[in-house]
Amino acid sequence: MEKCGKRVLLTSSGDDISVNLAYSLVKQGCRLVLMGNEDRLRSIVDRISDSVKSTNAIEVVGLDMENDREETFNGAVEKACHVLGKMDAFVNSYAYEGNF
Repeated sequence: MEKCGKRVLLTSSGDDISVNLAYSLVKQGCRLVLMGNEDRLRSIVDRISDSVKSTNAIEVVGLDMENDREETFNGAVEKACHVLGKMDAFVNSYAYEGNF
């Protein structure tokens, strides 16, 4: 199978749906940045990297999704763009269950 080489930013709360999306994207050859709770996502990155035998296909940019300051989000997106170089796709898979 030919690897796609696309660069993807994926927001994630660490739920099963976003983990499976991340796994599938990396398995297809995508370069991936996961954005969300850094501690939770690090363990996911380790599991995915071990199962697909890739050490640099996936990285984490920490972001407190409950922070409502625009500067916080802009800074995280800039970090992700710096890691990826360019972005081919954005997938919002963050599930928020907090107060509105």
